[in-house]
Amino acid sequence: MNVISQTKVNHHEGQVWIGYMTTAKLSERFGLWNDVHWASENFFISRHGLTYSLLPNMSVAGGFAWGFLGVSDGSLERLELRPWGQVVWSQSPRDDWQIQQRIRYDARFKQQYVQGNLIDGAFDFNHRVRYMLSVKKSLNGQPLRETPWFAALNNEVLLNFGETIKNNNLDQTRTSLFIGKNFKKSTVQVGYMYRYVPQSAPATYKHYHALTLWIFQNFDFRKNKNTEVAH
Repeated sequence: MNVISQTKVNHHEGQVWIGYMTTAKLSERFGLWNDVHWASENFFISRHGLTYSLLPNMSVAGGFAWGFLGVSDGSLERLELRPWGQVVWSQSPRDDWQIQQRIRYDARFKQQYVQGNLIDGAFDFNHRVRYMLSVKKSLNGQPLRETPWFAALNNEVLLNFGETIKNNNLDQTRTSLFIGKNFKKSTVQVGYMYRYVPQSAPATYKHYHALTLWIFQNFDFRKNKNTEVAH
C-alpha cells in the first residue's frame, strides 16, 4: 500500500481589518442592521438587513450584502453578492460577564475567476454556515452595563457547502481578542484577529494576523423609548 503525503505550505500575512456596525431600533421588535468591513488585500463587504426581536436576549435578522474579494495581485475586484440570515442569542451568568452565540447563513454568489481573469456576468455559488461564540468580561469587576472598559474573546468557524466545494468544507476559522470601551451610544474595540484559511490548492494554508478596529453605533427611532418588549 503506497501512502503519498503532501508537504503543507503555510503563508503568513499581516493585515488591517476595519469594521463599522450599526443597529437602529424602529419599534419594540423591529430594527435595521448595517455593517461594513474592509480587510486589506482580502475583502470589502457591505451588509444590510432587518432584525426582529424574538425574546429580550434573542433576535433573528436577514438581508442582503455585496462586496468585492481580493484577486491574485491583492486588489479588491471580484464581485460577491450575498443574501444572508442569522439568529443571535446571549446570556449573562454574572453581571460582569456576557456570552453571545450567533449562527449565520450566507448564500454566496462570487464572480467567476478563471486563470487570473474575471468573467463578467458569471458567478459561482456555494452555501456557507457560520457559528460564532463571543465572551465579554468587564475589566474592573463591575456590571458590564455600568462600566466603560471590557475585554472580548471571539471564535468563529465558517463551513462551505455546495457543488463548487471540492477539497475542503472548512472555509476558515477566526479567533480574536479585543479591548473595548463603551460610550453613550457607541462602542470601540481594538485588538488582534487570527484567521486560518485553507486555500484551493491542496495542502496550502494562509494565516492572517490582523490589527483590528471595530466601531459600533446604536440608534433608536422609537417614539416611546421606555416601553418594554412584551413576550
